[in-house]
Amino acid sequence: MTEALCIDTSVMMKYLCPDEQTPEAIALITNALTQQTRLVAPCFAWAEVGSVLRKKLRINLLTFAEADQLYTAYISLPINYIDTEILRFDAWQLAEQYGIPTLYDAVFLACAKIESANFWTADEAMLNLFSPRPAYVYKLGD
Repeated sequence: MTEALCIDTSVMMKYLCPDEQTPEAIALITNALTQQTRLVAPCFAWAEVGSVLRKKLRINLLTFAEADQLYTAYISLPINYIDTEILRFDAWQLAEQYGIPTLYDAVFLACAKIESANFWTADEAMLNLFSPRPAYVYKLGD
């Protein structure tokens, strides 16, 4: 079976946005695309990425043309968007278990768990909540 990846928005922005790009994020996602690795994300991930791009547009870090191009590139990625009852339940449970303050962060974690995917994040605050860190959770740059 092909490995699956769940890429957090914090990593996706480091892949997409010129002002945030890192070689690690570019390599991770480029390799996944080259290897035809299954990409999974919660059903709302497209809106979260779009919201970050809209914020960058509002504070003049991107022009409309740049934001539009980046959003189009993102929605063109072969991502399987997941929305199931068990995802909603598991996200709530994981948020409680690890003390994750926002449910949308816990949903990415639950998505990776349910889909047997490796979860990649650059969110230091979230990573600091794990003790111990689940085996399927990876920090960008490690």
